[in-house]
Amino acid sequence: MIPYGRQTISARDIKAMTDVFKTGWITQGPAISVFEQKVARHVGAQHAVVVANGTAALHIAYLAAGIKKGDEVITTPNTFAATTNMLLAIGAKPVFCDIRLDTYNIDEKQIEKYVTKKTKAIVPVHFSGHPCDMNAIWRVARKHRLLVIEDGAQALGAKYRGKYVGSGGSDMVTYSFHPVKAITTGEGGMVVTNDIKLHERLLLFRNHGITKDSKGFNVMTHLGYNYRMTDMSAALGCTQLAKLDMLSQKRARIVKKYMKKLKTVSGIILP
Repeated sequence: MIPYGRQTISARDIKAMTDVFKTGWITQGPAISVFEQKVARHVGAQHAVVVANGTAALHIAYLAAGIKKGDEVITTPNTFAATTNMLLAIGAKPVFCDIRLDTYNIDEKQIEKYVTKKTKAIVPVHFSGHPCDMNAIWRVARKHRLLVIEDGAQALGAKYRGKYVGSGGSDMVTYSFHPVKAITTGEGGMVVTNDIKLHERLLLFRNHGITKDSKGFNVMTHLGYNYRMTDMSAALGCTQLAKLDMLSQKRARIVKKYMKKLKTVSGIILP
């Protein structure tokens, strides 16, 4: 049997997780902010919010963006179900734009024809970690005053024009830390942004919609969710992140093998 994916867990990863139990924190503890800061610093983003999984990351990103029932969001049909499921969950309408045959990503040249008065955002997906043509997408977004939320579930560590996916240009970028992704926390996800107001809203939706008032009392201001990550997972994320370059290089070597073996097979269009 060829498995769907296989994570790489080292003795250091295991020690990092077990060390968490000695701190007394297993959820909402210091490992969370450490992991967020490490990823934000690595990709060049100002803010990061870690959550329970990549689907939750998309959900709170859509909520923070203010996407609501009746809004239209242009995205790609070539993605995992979560990209559009979370749009449907909040009542928005996914509008599918076809893909390019050379990258399998959204065809940026076709996006504009799908823009209507109801369009709120564009959600490009970096399929298999291969970045979309973001410059072209940002131009369309600026022209029509649309939000851009990148589904970078598979793109942690990927670079677009010399900068990491997540470094800026879009309103938000989401990542997944499922075992088949670039690094793993078991289950896990994250949203990065350079917008302080979006950051505050992301934190709110991650934690039941509860914030503290001027007197320090908990106040529920929005319908939020329990999308928190455990400290054990965050600790694993920190040690995994230290191996990101090595893991990416390993994947690149595997890609070269596939390209070599498949280039003569008719009916297959290689990206």
